[in-house]
Formats: sequence, C-alpha cells, structure tokens
Amino acid sequence: MIFKVLIEIKTRHKNLMSLFNEWGRIIEEIKWQKGDNMNKLKLKKLLNRFLIVIVGVFVIYSIYVQLEYKHYVNQRVDTNYESLSIITVQGSNLAKRLGEFVDLTTEKEENNEVKNDLYDSWRIVNAENSSIHSYLFAISTIHMGDTATDWELLQYSLFRVNGFISGMTDKFLENHSYAISSEEKEKMDAVIRVFSTISEEKGNELVDIGVILKSIKEPMLIIDDNYSNTLEHIGR
Repeated sequence: MIFKVLIEIKTRHKNLMSLFNEWGRIIEEIKWQKGDNMNKLKLKKLLNRFLIVIVGVFVIYSIYVQLEYKHYVNQRVDTNYESLSIITVQGSNLAKRLGEFVDLTTEKEENNEVKNDLYDSWRIVNAENSSIHSYLFAISTIHMGDTATDWELLQYSLFRVNGFISGMTDKFLENHSYAISSEEKEKMDAVIRVFSTISEEKGNELVDIGVILKSIKEPMLIIDDNYSNTLEHIGR
C-alpha cells in the first residue's frame, strides 16, 4: 500500500524536497490512523481544556478593557471639572482686573499714570484670557453623558468671551489707544458678570452646568450678537 502511494507521489512531485515533505505527511497520517481511542480521548480532553483557557482569557481581557475604559472616562470627567476650576479662578482674576480697566477708561488716557495703569490691567486681562483659552481646549465633552450638550454650550460661550477679549487686544494694539465705545464697555461689564456668575456657581458643592448656562445667558446675549441664533439652533 505504501509503495503504491510513493509511486503516486513521485508522479505528482518533481523535486526531492517535495517528495520528502509528502512522505513525512503520509507517515504522520499512517501513525494517526493506527492510533487507538485512548489517544483520541486524551486529545479531546486537551482541546477542551485549551478551549476553556481561551474563553477564560477572553473573559478576563474583556473585563480588563471595560475597567480601563471606565477609568479613562472617569479621568476625562475629572479633567473637565479640574479645567473648569482653573478657568473659574483665572476668570475671577480677569473679571477683577477688567473692572479696574473699565473704571480707568473714564479718566484721561493722556495722564501717564493712568495710561500705565490701563496697560498693566489689560496685560493681566489678556494673559488670563490666553490661559483660559488653553484650558477650554482641554475640555472634552465626548464622555460627559447626558450633560455633554451643556458642556458644549458652556465651552462655546467661553470661547465667544475669549474671542471678544482677543479682539479688543488687537484693536488696542492697532489704535495705540485704550479708548472704548459705550457698546464695548457694556460687553466688558457683561464679561465681568459671566465670570463672576461662574465663580459663584462653582463655589457650590455640586456644580450644575445647566444652572450656570441659565445664569450667564443674559450677559452672553450682550457679548455675542449671534448667541440667540445659537440657542435657537440647539433648541434652548
């Protein structure tokens, strides 16, 4: 029987290496056919154990992934609240210095002392505004669940405040003057109200972003001419 198989293999394979490979395969097949039921039973048990181990590893890995993901989500949520805390502190300082700046604009800018005070106050306002901008980018709303929309609107609102302050900085640099219009003064007062409100709400033990948004809505309508359209677009 083996001799006939060898003849068949020789006709199908032209090189010696292929012949040896085929011979080895046939030998293993013959050994397997001569094996008894005991070997098959042992193999079956080994395969069952292997399958159990594979399933166990998969379950453990799945649990590990879920725990890691949950930990990551909790970290992102904590990071958002930490960013908001820092923004609150910086916003309070910005509001304080902006209030001083607005008061100084009523005096004559030609006075060197007044001009220096205006420069110092706005320098701090602009620095805090730049820092707030970076922390706003650190906020991620993806994992905030049901409050994600509120976080997105708060982030958008503060970016609009940020844009107003940056725009005023550009104007002062371009005009070489800190003179402001009555409309710009009104918007600056509104910025002060926004950050003062956030600071008050953040002082509560449980921070409710929805409450903050309701409280800053009125001043935001003054700061951002397009804010009402934005609220209408998102159904607020």
